[in-house]
Amino acid sequence: MIKIALFTSLISAFSINTIAAEVSGSVSFTNDYRFRGISQTAGDAAVQGSLDVSFENGIYAGVWGSNVDFGDEANLEVDYYAGYAGSITEELSYDATLFYFQYPGYNTGNIDFLEIDFGLHYKNISFLYAVSNDYVNSSESAHYASLDYSLPITETINFDLHAGYAFGDYWDGIRDFNDYQDYSIGLSSSFAGIDVSIAYLMNSMDTKADEVSTGAFRNDDMVLLSASRSF
Repeated sequence: MIKIALFTSLISAFSINTIAAEVSGSVSFTNDYRFRGISQTAGDAAVQGSLDVSFENGIYAGVWGSNVDFGDEANLEVDYYAGYAGSITEELSYDATLFYFQYPGYNTGNIDFLEIDFGLHYKNISFLYAVSNDYVNSSESAHYASLDYSLPITETINFDLHAGYAFGDYWDGIRDFNDYQDYSIGLSSSFAGIDVSIAYLMNSMDTKADEVSTGAFRNDDMVLLSASRSF
């Protein structure tokens, strides 16, 4: 409750003195909800949606949701977030976002947690650094850094590359890998207002002791398909 109250207070503070607001949302479908290379739906499909509000002064807030499957009673993830975005030059921009990840119905304990993400974007390149000092309510820190590059190869098709690195106290002693890297290569486009993408996902958890190929928290290599519509 303290975390929720803190998050609500921050959103309220961000909203003060704002004049014009823009509301947007999205609905998406994917054949697997992968979070930093690890499935949150036991390899099954997910339906996801978001609702966002952004202000002229760069402040934004929103909520995002998805079905999940951790092999227990939890079947929903709801993420609340608020942040600020700005530009340094016409081609260089940044953002900072506070996330509160919530998992209603998780019956083996409370895994809700806060995370802060920092983003830096230059042309078609984006860098992300995320940190939580209480990852999944474990009292242990977790960090994630990633680099994404999108290259237009035609007027409608982009070639996408991603590399990420998860590390920190939380990952120490998790199986044998301690920390891990995840990668993807794919194509994305938009048709009739629908954004579509296909990507091949890989990671460094490739030994028999580390790889999970069935059930909850799958992390094997796979082809990820997604389609989304913004409104």
